[in-house]
Amino acid sequence: MMADTKQREYSRAEVAKHDGKGALWVIRGNQVFDLTTFHTDHPGGSDILMQFGGQDITEAMRDSDVHVHAIQAYRVLKDFYIGEVMAEDRVTYELPASGKDEMDCVEEEEFLDIHKPLFMQMWNSKFTKEFYLREVHRPRHLPRPAVFFANPLLETLTRTPWWFIPIYWLPIVCTLLYLGVQYESAEVMFVGFVFGVLSWSLLEYSMHRFVFHYDDNIPEGTLAQVAHFLLHGVHHFLPMDQLRLVMPPALSTFLALQILALLSIVFSAGMIHAVSAGLLIGYVLYDECHYWLHHGTSQNKRLSALKTYHLRHHYKDFKAGFGITSDFWDKVFGTEFVA
Repeated sequence: MMADTKQREYSRAEVAKHDGKGALWVIRGNQVFDLTTFHTDHPGGSDILMQFGGQDITEAMRDSDVHVHAIQAYRVLKDFYIGEVMAEDRVTYELPASGKDEMDCVEEEEFLDIHKPLFMQMWNSKFTKEFYLREVHRPRHLPRPAVFFANPLLETLTRTPWWFIPIYWLPIVCTLLYLGVQYESAEVMFVGFVFGVLSWSLLEYSMHRFVFHYDDNIPEGTLAQVAHFLLHGVHHFLPMDQLRLVMPPALSTFLALQILALLSIVFSAGMIHAVSAGLLIGYVLYDECHYWLHHGTSQNKRLSALKTYHLRHHYKDFKAGFGITSDFWDKVFGTEFVA
């Protein structure tokens, strides 16, 4: 919170010196913000933010030719406040059409304190469903991973680096394929495997839309909110937390077993192994792609567009844009973003 930060004053000339990746400061409304640890996490990409290093971004944040920022952006910016512009360097800004400065529209925190362990705060909460759903979908940002549990062992189980996903799942994929050829020919296994890989995008879309975003259908009560928060809410609450962008194996294994049980109703023994292996490969690629969409950069127009598409789901409209690796199923089922 800005009120908790020891206030310092900086000249505009001093701020202008901090214009690179090693130290990136900006001025917004005569307040100074240190975005050094944030520029790589910026939803629009690091390059866009680097253009404004050391500068006053007050009007740029309102400029439709650059990008008009929603109130969530000001909430995130608030966490990087380091001081004020010196009195002799201060300027007067025109207020937006609303007549109120955007930073004044950011309410004081009434939800979870991101600087304290989150789980017990949720467990002891008495939020209404309406309040919880509104607040959990307002993104916050920390320059380090959040703490979920005070207990170190439990905390470890909630943190998963991106590189652990292939290490955990690829041996399981190989085992499934090895066991599957005991039941079916290599040709049949190949067909089942390809079917599984191609089916993943629909499963990805369906789970994201109907399971992770069960949102409006969760019942009132703290337990339902805790379950929602554990499953997906925390990702919307802290979308740039690097250790919670890929699913912890404990949770993904549980979900995989439920899907396997459903597959056993439809497919023979060999095909179950083949289709499951294909789905898991799709899942691994999805999880790695999802991590990149939050933290990667590329000059490729298609990849950049996909990144923008997904981050719009987080920062603009969480009720649309459920496809992660592709927007194909959003187009099919009419869940694209409204222009």
